[in-house]
Amino acid sequence: MKTVTATVSDPVGFHLRAAGRIVKLTKCFESEVTIRYNGRVANAKSIMGLASLAAEFGTDVLIEVEGVDEEAAIKQLVQLIEIDLAIAEDPV
Repeated sequence: MKTVTATVSDPVGFHLRAAGRIVKLTKCFESEVTIRYNGRVANAKSIMGLASLAAEFGTDVLIEVEGVDEEAAIKQLVQLIEIDLAIAEDPV
């Protein structure tokens, strides 16, 4: 299992759009991914679970990843949470 802390970069925190982007990424991995914030725990493949964390801008979340592709998963999740969430997603 790999564990790392990441700082939320989205100015409005973990809301539905941010949660959706995290879920979209984590579903690409076989590993189990859990995010902890302020005493609460959420499966990172659950949009409602992540949104319910209500992690605010500038706060730290704990990411736990366990599985065959945990290295890649944790690297990409930290990139998304710390950098990419601050950038508006291009509409597709």
